[in-house]
Amino acid sequence: MNPKVSILVSVYNCSTYITKCAESLFKQSFEDIEFIFVDDVSPDDSIEKILKLLDNFPVRKEQVKIIHHGVNRGTSASRNTALDAANGDYILVVDCDDYIEPDTIEILYKKAIEENADIVVSDFYLESEAKTVVVHDYVSEQTKDLFREFMQFDRCITVLWNKLIRRTLYQKPDCRVPEQLNFLDDKHVIARIYYFATKVVKVDRAFYHYNKTNPIAITQTRTKSHFEDVLLFWRLFDTFLKEHAEFNKYKFFINKQKVKSKVSLLIDTDSYSLRKEYADMFYEEEKTVINEFKAAEKLMLLLIRNKMFILAHLFHKVLIINRDIKNLLKK
Repeated sequence: MNPKVSILVSVYNCSTYITKCAESLFKQSFEDIEFIFVDDVSPDDSIEKILKLLDNFPVRKEQVKIIHHGVNRGTSASRNTALDAANGDYILVVDCDDYIEPDTIEILYKKAIEENADIVVSDFYLESEAKTVVVHDYVSEQTKDLFREFMQFDRCITVLWNKLIRRTLYQKPDCRVPEQLNFLDDKHVIARIYYFATKVVKVDRAFYHYNKTNPIAITQTRTKSHFEDVLLFWRLFDTFLKEHAEFNKYKFFINKQKVKSKVSLLIDTDSYSLRKEYADMFYEEEKTVINEFKAAEKLMLLLIRNKMFILAHLFHKVLIINRDIKNLLKK
């Protein structure tokens, strides 16, 4: 028989965190789990630490698969490899620098079975050096409204790791992540899974601990690859919506989200040259929605539109300083 749940972990350069991560998985109160670790040619001793830890959990040894890539292929490819190997009725994705509560699978799986749900969403903990914050995800009472909510208000948190998801949804070709997309890859999948899901429910409790202290995490920097991934994400999403006759219905909201992703990159990147190189990104969309943005976002867009790149770079510095001050005051 297939296991009830598969937990998927992409492993790369996470020696500092992997023991805590894997231990939280092996300590699950739920028994019928398979654990799939994909070694994306990690240059450290992460895999060795998993194997050593398994000596303390002999009953879990037969439930663990470790798959090795021949070359480094990135997070999306690793996740696809894990999905190909997974046999569980439901899937939980866990990042190798994060960890989960001991009863995570027990509670989420029980809810999935009771409700015959395709997706069970939960809240999560945001772990920083200063403090732990509970982040609440949003689920509409009507599943049919979820995709509309996603498009119009962007209230749903578009990550995979706080969601137990039926494996058959992942098996749809539309829900596959392109290997070259390593930023917004979760959002790529969530948008499609919410479109196809029949029933989505929520457990109002946090289980997942998301680690913001890892200095090499892809979310910590904004480089050329982030700009290229954003462009790829929206090309693919436009195609998906057109294929399902949804594009015209949501065109205004799509334009707004495209420009939102652009201005976030413009503000967050430290690179003067990247602002200049991608100044015309979503320019036509920007003209239709710029009044929807906050004053600081508008100013950044206007500076870039008028090729005032030096002023834009100085404004970026001011925004970062203000953000740092606010963070200090919150401590």
